[in-house]
Amino acid sequence: MGSRTIGIGILVSACAVAGCGGSSGSFANKPRPPIPVNLSVYVNNERVSVSPASVGAGPVVFVVTNQANRTESITITSSDGAQTLGTTGPINPQATAQVTVDFRMPGFYTVGADKNARTEAARFTRSPIQTARIHIGQQRPSASNQLLQP
Repeated sequence: MGSRTIGIGILVSACAVAGCGGSSGSFANKPRPPIPVNLSVYVNNERVSVSPASVGAGPVVFVVTNQANRTESITITSSDGAQTLGTTGPINPQATAQVTVDFRMPGFYTVGADKNARTEAARFTRSPIQTARIHIGQQRPSASNQLLQP
């Protein structure tokens, strides 16, 4: 009976020591980024339109449909045009494309069409298609408490 009690005591002690953990550092529990938001971008021969035109900062997926008569590319830039945040490749008429941008700063941004020019001179001429302007607000909340998210 005594050896059985000692065996159980050793087993319980081993389980207690194993459950204490052996990590010397601490775990940084960083919040997950916000859930990506989809924005629809419509391009025709006159203009680019974005819906919705205002979202909070975080990852944004632009789903672009080209309804213009020629191949176009979409470029997302800062409002002053100094920084390009994302661009699609050439999008054929009646086709779609996607581009993802992680907006970190609130402000206004431009979504515009670029001509897929074949000559150098044509590349520097401005597209006749009117650009769209979007507003990025404050950071959206973390997706840490959202179920079934990747």
